Amino acid sequence: MKSNNITIFETIKAGAGYLKKNNGDIPDCFKESLLLMSYALNIPIEKIIINYESKISKNKLKVFNGYIARRAKKEPFAYIIKNKEFYSIDFFVNKNVLIPRPDTEILVDESLKEINRLNAKINNDNNDNYNNYNGINNGIDNNINNNNKKADNNSYKNNNGNYNYSSINSIDKNITAIDLGTGSGAVAVSIAKNYQYSNIEIYAADNSFRALNVARKNVILNNVENKIKLTYFNILNQNICWYNKYKKKYDAHFYKFDIIISNPPYIISSDIELLSDEVKNYEPYKALDGGVDGLKFYRKIFELFSSAIENSADNSPIDKELCLILEIDYRYKEEIKKIYELTFYNNDNRYNKYDNNNRKEYKHKINIKNNKNNPNNITINFIKDMSGKERVAKINYGKNNN
Repeated sequence: MKSNNITIFETIKAGAGYLKKNNGDIPDCFKESLLLMSYALNIPIEKIIINYESKISKNKLKVFNGYIARRAKKEPFAYIIKNKEFYSIDFFVNKNVLIPRPDTEILVDESLKEINRLNAKINNDNNDNYNNYNGINNGIDNNINNNNKKADNNSYKNNNGNYNYSSINSIDKNITAIDLGTGSGAVAVSIAKNYQYSNIEIYAADNSFRALNVARKNVILNNVENKIKLTYFNILNQNICWYNKYKKKYDAHFYKFDIIISNPPYIISSDIELLSDEVKNYEPYKALDGGVDGLKFYRKIFELFSSAIENSADNSPIDKELCLILEIDYRYKEEIKKIYELTFYNNDNRYNKYDNNNRKEYKHKINIKNNKNNPNNITINFIKDMSGKERVAKINYGKNNN
């Protein structure tokens, strides 16, 4: 396609033919050629169709030919147009991040369910605290003597005379979450945009500064800077710091997070060569490679969660709930369950119970001395996707099911 005296339709048709000849993996070459023309001309498909017989300019033809050549080499469509829709949101993507998959949307669904559940719990606790607070002050008002020591509650009231809960520091509570391996930020941004309240802090963490640059673009594009903190974190070398030009370091107190979310790499190293050319030749290798059995990062994440529970028991003044939400390959469900049992129940899945034969007590590995609700309230559940396959593992600690 060298001449600039060619119509848009002829150009699209020629592009489709070139794709069909050079990239047999594309199911509908004409459709992809049409879509690439839409991006080359920066106009919607509907407008292209009604202008099929218009001539294409030399400059636009050059752009289109470049797109076609890249797609013919099996470069992913999303990298060419630098865009991928996920959770009904458009995300900027490039070769520094994995392309978000529809399968991961269930991870967002489950995270939002947990966040909304915690928010409802906080609101209920706030109401209880308000009632207790009100009762205490009524008692003060009824029993205090008249020597000007009477408490002034007006600072806690709004213009309508009702109590303003946010003025009581013990009630003011944010939900904190961390998205480990955030990549493009698709999961963190989708949660932030779809959670309607402002009482949330999401740490979008990755061990790649290039990936964090992509996530930063998406945070800004979606106007969720007030909810998301971009954070450097390497789970294999746990050194966490603010993501800014100074790389200011701070301690990683994971027990302070309410929810840990992750879609870690889980492709077996030897299987990466079996993936499609689009994936293995273009998407970042480190974001795919899950080690010799695909479970390297899951073991580390479970270790981190175990430490978070132990530190929570040691450092939290009250019993605290923690939740771990993981995307998994449904084929590894049993392996994930084994890692869970090894981490929290020891080898034989017996947990602070006596063996009838030798009366030996099998103790949980976690220090639970300061948490009266544990060990009973730690559970794992597997959530199925629309096709009926287990896609998410959800572990709750300290959750009161009553």
